[in-house]
Amino acid sequence: MLALKEVLEALRQLGPDEFRVLSAVERGMSRYMYVPMEEISRLTRYDEDYTSALVRKLNSMGLLQRHTGNYVGYILTSRGYDCLALNTLIKRGVLESIGVSPLGRGKESDVYPGKTAGNKLVAVKFHRIGRTSFRQTRKLRSYIGERRHISWLYQSRLAAESEYRALRILHPSGVSVPKPIDWNRHIVVYECLEGVELFRAPELADAALFRDLLLEEILKAYGKGVVHSDLSEYNVMVVGEKPVLFDWPQWVSSSHPMAMHYLKRDIHNILKFFKRKYDISYDLNKVINKLMSRGEGFA
Repeated sequence: MLALKEVLEALRQLGPDEFRVLSAVERGMSRYMYVPMEEISRLTRYDEDYTSALVRKLNSMGLLQRHTGNYVGYILTSRGYDCLALNTLIKRGVLESIGVSPLGRGKESDVYPGKTAGNKLVAVKFHRIGRTSFRQTRKLRSYIGERRHISWLYQSRLAAESEYRALRILHPSGVSVPKPIDWNRHIVVYECLEGVELFRAPELADAALFRDLLLEEILKAYGKGVVHSDLSEYNVMVVGEKPVLFDWPQWVSSSHPMAMHYLKRDIHNILKFFKRKYDISYDLNKVINKLMSRGEGFA
C-alpha cells in the first residue's frame, strides 16, 4: 500500500495542466484499457508534444502507468487517483489538511485523519478495491450491477459512492452511523468519532444492553430501507456507551431479493460474537421474530 506521504508530496508538485492530463486519462479509461497518447491529447486539447512532456512527468512521478504492446498507452495508478480526488475535495473547501498516520486499515480501505477549513477533525476514507480482490468483489457487490468493463479504480469509486449514499440515508434518519460530509471518486469524508471497534473494545459494562442497542440500530436501518449485509464485530464502534455502525459500501436495499437473508446473517454475526465473548445465549429465530414484530411495515 502506498504511503499517503508520497501522495501528498506529489500533490504539491502538480498544477492545472498536470491535473488536466490526469483527468483526461481517467475519462479515457472508460473506453480504453490503456489510453493512447493521441486520445489524451484530444481530451486535453493540448498539442501532442506538450501532452507527451506532461505524461512523461506524471509517469516518472508514479501517477500514470505506461503500457507497451500493440500501442503505447497509459492508465492512472492509485497514487494518481488519490491526487485527483484529494485535489477536488481541497478545491471544494472540504479538506484543509490530512494526516499521514492511518486511523485504520482494512482489506479494502484506508482511513486517515483530516481537518476541514474550520479546523474540524474528520475521517478520510480511501476505498481500495485491489486487483487481488477484484473478481470476488465483482461477484458480491450489488453496486457493480451488469457492467462488463469496469476498472478496479472505478470499482473503488462505486464503493465510495455507495457508502456515502447509505450514510446520507441513515444519519438524518437517526440511525447511529458517522455523519457524512462529502465524497469524491474513491474517497468518503465523514465525522471522526472517538471510539474503538467492538472486537477490540475492553469488557463492556453491560454487554446485554449494548447488544440490544446494536440490534435496535440494525432494525432502524432496515426500517429506512437499508441492510448492511456484511455486519460483524469488525464494523461496529463503541463510542461511549453506544454502538455506531460503519463501513457501508456493500449495503443492499430492503427490496433486494436477498435482503432478508443478509439481514438475518448480520443479526446472527452479532449474536454469535456476544455468545462467544460474553456467553449470552440466543435463539436466532426467536430474536429475529421479536425484532420483526416490533418494526413498522416489516415483512
